[in-house]
Amino acid sequence: MRVLHLAKYYWPHSGGVERVVKNLAEGTAALGHEAEVLAVETHWQWERRGKRPKRQRTSVTKAFSFGALGLQELAPGYLAGTWKRADVIHVHHPHSLADVVILLRLSRAPIVVTQHASDPRTSRRWLARRALTRAAAIVVPSRAHVALCSELEGFESKIDIIPFGINEGRWLDVPGAPAGRPARALFIGRLERYKGVDVLLRALSRTEDIDLDVVGHGPEAPRLKTLAKALELGDRVRWFGEYPDEDLPVRMGEADFVVLPSVTVKEMFGLVPLEAMAAARPVITTDLPSGVKDVNVAGETGFVVPLRSVDSLADAMTTLAGDPAVARKMGEAGRRRVMEKFTRGMMTERHVGLYEKVLGG
Repeated sequence: MRVLHLAKYYWPHSGGVERVVKNLAEGTAALGHEAEVLAVETHWQWERRGKRPKRQRTSVTKAFSFGALGLQELAPGYLAGTWKRADVIHVHHPHSLADVVILLRLSRAPIVVTQHASDPRTSRRWLARRALTRAAAIVVPSRAHVALCSELEGFESKIDIIPFGINEGRWLDVPGAPAGRPARALFIGRLERYKGVDVLLRALSRTEDIDLDVVGHGPEAPRLKTLAKALELGDRVRWFGEYPDEDLPVRMGEADFVVLPSVTVKEMFGLVPLEAMAAARPVITTDLPSGVKDVNVAGETGFVVPLRSVDSLADAMTTLAGDPAVARKMGEAGRRRVMEKFTRGMMTERHVGLYEKVLGG
């Protein structure tokens, strides 16, 4: 079976969607199928080409983008996907360029769409719905996606719920956090407002003997660094900026727990907490009505705190820092949960079964 993935970006572009596509494509290839990914390559990525090791196990074609118009990359080469051979075409939404490819294709190859999030651009929603109309199946990782993604209204009969999975193997060998120094919290993600890092910094300022590593870059970075100075956090916060994906286990190895302080449902699932749980780290998440609630189990694999509650987040961090036995127990429970529900193998096998089903249909 040959599966063509139509994605917006691909590794080493780091993000939740990109990790899902990479794990799914590589997992499918590992099961003996052919997997090809068509993605956009930005000018920034083109300049950095060759600066990172290439360890991709799938065929990847990247269409160069001449720039962005709002959230849309201008990459006419992406339309080559109109003619690419495939038994199944897997579209990763939201992605209007992929929707154009689907609109132009004359092939009878069945289409599977994964709705990662809702598209904020209502002007292009009609194009997405055309792709959903042609789709033989629609995949979401949680029931919350069905309610939160308005594009899915009317397509409920096509939906399959397949939780996202991670490559758990790269996290199982992460050593325990070093002893004899202050507890260290870890945040990994793009620095945007919805990530709630400002809330995390304010919570950190109300704790003692807890440091913080921030891994990621984004438009909020200057404001957040200014806020950290205003809160007099000094050297308690380390800013790593964009960090090589292959080195993230090093950062995880220095952390006692991981925090995902997101404040809006733009945080639709939460792969970073899954990776932390696979590394036997407890996690702190916020009480979002999104797929995040399917990942972290309050009181079992970590803590769930109210949105934007600085005091509650500070209390949860203080508890994990001050009670290593509780943190260890939660970390072990988190690893078991990942191995039972969220591995790459589980996600891949269920997708392959879905591909075979739509091919049979």
